[in-house]
Amino acid sequence: MEDGLYLGKEVDPASGNLGAPVVLDPSDLLTHGLIVGMTGSGKTGQAIVLIEELLRRGVPVLAIDPKGDLANLLLLFEGQDAASFAEWIDRDAARREGKDAATAGAEAAAAWRKGLADWGLSAEDIAALRRSHEATIYTPGSAAGVGLNVMQSLAAPTVPFESAEEDLRDEIAGIVSGLLGLLRIASDPLQSRESILLSTLIEHAWRQGRGLTVDALVPAVADPPFDKVGALPLESVYPRKERQALMMGLNNLLASPSFEAWREGEPLDVERLLRTSDGRPRLSIVYTAHLADEERLFVTALLLDKVKTWMRRQGGTTELRALVYMDEIFGYFPPHPLNPPPKRPLLTLLKQARAQGVGVVLGTQNPVDLDYKGLANMGTWFVGKLQTDQDRERLRDGLQGAGMDAGALEKLLAATRKRVFLLHDVHRPRPCLVHSRWAMSYLRGPLTREEVSRLMKQRHAPAGVPAPAAPGRERPAAAPPGPPVLPPPLRHAFLKRHGGDLASPYLLVKYAVRYKGAGETVDVRAWPLAGRSMAEDLEAEPIAVQESALATEPPPALRYGELPAYVASGARGIERALKDRLPDKLAATMWFDPDSRTVSKAGEAREAFAARVARDSSGPRQEKLREKLEKKRHDLAAAEQDLAGRKREKWAAWGSAVLSNIGLITGRKRTISNVPTAMSKQRMENTAESRVEALRAEVAALETELSSAVTVDTDRLQERLVVPAIQGGVDLLRYDVLWVY
Repeated sequence: MEDGLYLGKEVDPASGNLGAPVVLDPSDLLTHGLIVGMTGSGKTGQAIVLIEELLRRGVPVLAIDPKGDLANLLLLFEGQDAASFAEWIDRDAARREGKDAATAGAEAAAAWRKGLADWGLSAEDIAALRRSHEATIYTPGSAAGVGLNVMQSLAAPTVPFESAEEDLRDEIAGIVSGLLGLLRIASDPLQSRESILLSTLIEHAWRQGRGLTVDALVPAVADPPFDKVGALPLESVYPRKERQALMMGLNNLLASPSFEAWREGEPLDVERLLRTSDGRPRLSIVYTAHLADEERLFVTALLLDKVKTWMRRQGGTTELRALVYMDEIFGYFPPHPLNPPPKRPLLTLLKQARAQGVGVVLGTQNPVDLDYKGLANMGTWFVGKLQTDQDRERLRDGLQGAGMDAGALEKLLAATRKRVFLLHDVHRPRPCLVHSRWAMSYLRGPLTREEVSRLMKQRHAPAGVPAPAAPGRERPAAAPPGPPVLPPPLRHAFLKRHGGDLASPYLLVKYAVRYKGAGETVDVRAWPLAGRSMAEDLEAEPIAVQESALATEPPPALRYGELPAYVASGARGIERALKDRLPDKLAATMWFDPDSRTVSKAGEAREAFAARVARDSSGPRQEKLREKLEKKRHDLAAAEQDLAGRKREKWAAWGSAVLSNIGLITGRKRTISNVPTAMSKQRMENTAESRVEALRAEVAALETELSSAVTVDTDRLQERLVVPAIQGGVDLLRYDVLWVY
């Protein structure tokens, strides 16, 4: 395993037992990779293990982190002591479990010591991993981590424009798209006058070897150094009076205090992001969880364009020179015809980066989030537990297209579970199941911007200077009392759950959901607002809420956690994210009866569903059995009535016979009379009694047969994951901000 990537151990799909170690050749990632799995599948852990192994082998990694999970790669605790873990545990999660930080930290430390030992790793391996690389978290647009001077990208290229014309034009397109995104102006390179003008201004300067700044763009928009755009006069294409709006927008951007952070920090230099000055590999995490959607697209596209330009200046190689990993690809690389800014450079890297030794690995929960052209260029797939039939079908088609046997594929996919992935590598003789090894990094979960700031200050603090104490989630003391102001139509709601005085923000959603064949269900859930985007916050685990337990007024002296910035920008984006993502989040396991082709209701137990199917059964056979049983019951009642009459006749006949033959005893009579009649009545009673017994047996047999015909054997019921229809499957009845305390 010295030269390979120790990812875990092979799993027997039949027994689930672990087998030989699974070791991946780093060069296999030159054909790129995909890590896919639903929430809770261990997808992020598998990605972190892969990155750890690459760093151990000296391969630098540039990671784009839209969610905040990859910052966990810096949580390497050599001592494995409880205090180190306690400082970074999720205090909200610990509080929900009734634990303090010290207890939760001790439990996490014990779990990590045992987990590492079970997989043949130790504190020495953690220490070696830390020594093997330098790690930095970059936070463009923020001083939380290390700043990244995105606007420095307007500087003139270091190569003649004509020598890399295509790549440099792509970079210009990314810069312009990002700038216009910050101004909330739609950017189309072929249709948008703003995009065409800014691109022409930058290219004109770069061709002359001059760089630009945003400050220089403002007067250049007013008076460009050219008077034609294409074949037409500039004033015909974009009159000066109309350019005034673009000029004012750029000027307002410059005047905004928040924009200064975009112009501070280290330069966006890919060589610097991958290697230190002395040649050691770097882990550079570009953290974008704090940014708005338009800002993320801007930074990601610009970064990928820079990687593409750097890649094309490298010589050819058959070794893995560097890896680009992007977590949670949703929205960045969607299927045709959608084309967000990062898609173009990402597709180019997937098609061309292999020759220069650059691998790309993408992570996602939903394979339908990926353009099929991207899937076709990926040679290494880690497929975890999938949520929907649509996801499974998409990957099934791709894997079968890559030559996998359909039967073997179904068997392996069925055996996936948490931390168990189907590994398909075009360089390996066959696919297999792999159980990912224990991560050396503490998988604490997504880090907030404040936690990133604390982490980076700790790593760069001078020797002997104590690290800053872990900040709480309290709002500053100077903050005014009461909850923050919400944009309409959002309202505040309050739920007492823990009994504390610090409230955490959630998105309260009441919805009506319809599943095919299962009717409508109305429910209320709340998703934690963690400060990313609404689409990503919906990936967290929601809590169930009883609407009757909600209050509209807060208790006195309640303090409030930080509300994500995107909430203040309006409810439209939240509603759009709910409509796009909620159907997937409401996938439900239901019971299916293959005989009647019916589906259970949401939350209906198997026995209750079986009883309902039985009650609803009214087939022709059951109707005939019911009719026959009713007739036999009628015949039995008549026979029992006849038997009762026969009994009375018999006893009357015997009484008459006894009275008429008393003379035999006294000697006054010599012949027997009426006895034959009594015996005849006895035989008739016996016949009637036999008929009653026969009819009773027939009725009992029919009752058993009918009961068997309408009773559903619960063993025949099948579990199915059902997703509501995207169109019309979910209705939003209410969504508000919920403060849980």
